Amino acid sequence: MTEDQYVEGRKPDREIPADEIGRLELAPEGENRAPLSSDEAGGRTSPFWVKCWSCHKYLTRPLAPPSEQAFTCPNCGAVNMI
Repeated sequence: MTEDQYVEGRKPDREIPADEIGRLELAPEGENRAPLSSDEAGGRTSPFWVKCWSCHKYLTRPLAPPSEQAFTCPNCGAVNMI
């Protein structure tokens, strides 16, 4: 059995230029929880999920982002630092 693989998004402590903000994707089938295995991720998304600091929904993030990057939540529009 695999561990859930997600990170808690956090509110940015500085202004982030718009061109440095990526986009999180909604969870498959509108799920509001982290996946049980990495096999659930498909297409352009990775098995790593982000929990939005504002709306607390689990969202998928694009493959291989830098270790420190900002993403916009499609649910509430909050910017999440990873």
